[in-house]
Amino acid sequence: LASPGGERCRYLCASTNLLSRVLRARFPDDASYLAAPRALILEPIGARTVTLGTDPDGTFVGSSFGWASAADWARLGELTRLDGRWGTRQVLAPGWLGRASRPARPDGEGRGYGAQVWRIADPVAGRCRGRGLPEDTLAMQGYGGQIVAIVPSREAVVVRLGYSFDRRTFDECGFVADVLSALR
Repeated sequence: LASPGGERCRYLCASTNLLSRVLRARFPDDASYLAAPRALILEPIGARTVTLGTDPDGTFVGSSFGWASAADWARLGELTRLDGRWGTRQVLAPGWLGRASRPARPDGEGRGYGAQVWRIADPVAGRCRGRGLPEDTLAMQGYGGQIVAIVPSREAVVVRLGYSFDRRTFDECGFVADVLSALR
């Protein structure tokens, strides 16, 4: 480790991939591990198109290699917005939205990141700060400009699946702000 746990934050895809490996070790066998996302989360919310990629060892690549329809990404965003509750069923632990929304650190890069979601409108460290988004806006973001923006205060989830070869050509912040403006 570069520093003791909890002292600093630097986002690395590898951190999420390591979490996937730790999670895998909690299952009795590979079949149970590979079936868990579908059985525990995806089926209860009706997400049928999700495909989760694994590394050569069979561990889910938690940072990327997740494919789904726009509707299923919206379901995952809505599950977060609803604090893990889907209808009458608690799919994720209660308090998930609050945990995901809490900054990883009180300052620096960690202030713009929560628990596996970006806090894109954080007024200090969010990449979309000052761009007209509510401060509670969270986002799951893809490598090529894909975004699932979760906006609890607006009861909205915004999904964009397009791919931008040059990320500078697509304004994720402006896109989400424009969609929210159109929803007024």
